[in-house]
Amino acid sequence: MRSLIGRGAALLALGAVAYWLHRPWRYLALIALAVYLVEWVKLKHRQETIYIVRQRRHRMANQLQVVMGWLELGAAEKARDILDGVLTQSIRETPWFHGLPTRWTYLLLQWDARAEARGLRIRWDGLETLVPSYRMAWMLHWRLAQAIDLADSPILVQIRGQRFRIALRSKSPKAPKGWLLGAQGLEFSWQSGRRPRMRGRSFFSS
Repeated sequence: MRSLIGRGAALLALGAVAYWLHRPWRYLALIALAVYLVEWVKLKHRQETIYIVRQRRHRMANQLQVVMGWLELGAAEKARDILDGVLTQSIRETPWFHGLPTRWTYLLLQWDARAEARGLRIRWDGLETLVPSYRMAWMLHWRLAQAIDLADSPILVQIRGQRFRIALRSKSPKAPKGWLLGAQGLEFSWQSGRRPRMRGRSFFSS
């Protein structure tokens, strides 16, 4: 928090200097401000990358501990089941690293780590149909952050081209703005270039 406040103060200071200075010093101040912003963004990405790696290492360590525990008890079948689960998860994540833009691979790993930190899992359906765009990535990032805060069980994300749907179960008695509350839980649907779909419209309809 202190780091964020300090960096925000530095940005305000640079902005004020750029505003009050005359040319050519104003241009130099603006260049310094741009460089500072770029370095700040790079630092945030580095921190997030370290967080993702830490979460995945923690998951793997837990799984190996469980396998070792079953093996020590002589329950080889139980250990094999855990390893089969690890292999299945690895196969399920294979599309994340083939055919997707680097930005989307990074975001998938980021969302997976954030959900796991809350004891949740995200189930992806239809990633092979994804038509990536920055707007869709931004919207999905925003709504998944809400979903992770709301969910008390696995989150389902269905993707169809430039559309996506998020479904989850939640103890929340009310639906946040933009979400629908139904018998199966909360749901949010979005399509590029259109407003969110209203109740009664099918996500899979054209």
